[in-house]
Amino acid sequence: HADWHVDAPANGGMVKLNMTVNYSFRADKVVSLYQKFNGMDGENIVESMVQNSIIAYIKEVTPQFTVMDIYSDKRAEVSQAITEYLDTKLTDEYGINIASALIIDVQLDETLQAKIQAKEQAKQDAEKAELDKQTAIAQGEADKAKAEAEAAVKKIQAEAKAEQTRIAAEAEADANTKLNSSITDELIRMKEAEARLKHGWVTVQGADTVVTKE
Repeated sequence: HADWHVDAPANGGMVKLNMTVNYSFRADKVVSLYQKFNGMDGENIVESMVQNSIIAYIKEVTPQFTVMDIYSDKRAEVSQAITEYLDTKLTDEYGINIASALIIDVQLDETLQAKIQAKEQAKQDAEKAELDKQTAIAQGEADKAKAEAEAAVKKIQAEAKAEQTRIAAEAEADANTKLNSSITDELIRMKEAEARLKHGWVTVQGADTVVTKE
């Protein structure tokens, strides 16, 4: 039976349910049911009595759940609870087995709808705020890591430059040391002799030394 509309109470307000109930008459109960209702056929029994019973029993189940349970979070669970309750009740009263009682749609009055929308909006805002927070934290960590990496690179470059300067200074000092150690008195005299031979210099030693060129 499709499109059964039920105005049902729930924890927190009223809900309008659109339901489909799948049922069947038990074969072993058909004769006694026929006799009990004076030959009334199954369709008439459902329309005149069973339907009212189903609506009444649904209203006994729904207050166990909140409006949000029925509207969104636990709709399947609510449907299962209604199915089991109806099956227990209707089997005893009418010899009817309930295969399923499915909530197809749920409507709320304007006040409840506004409250739920406000709640959902608040939830979305909170989730967005948390996401923005995590994004900011991640960006901060990324910026920190980048700054640390750049600082490390600069440090390495500075150390490398300082090392190059040190090596160059050591090389120059070593060269000067080698050069100084190579300049001996003998080398100086040899260079002087070479100069005299090349330029014709004459060195006169005395109180007043005079160097003349021939």
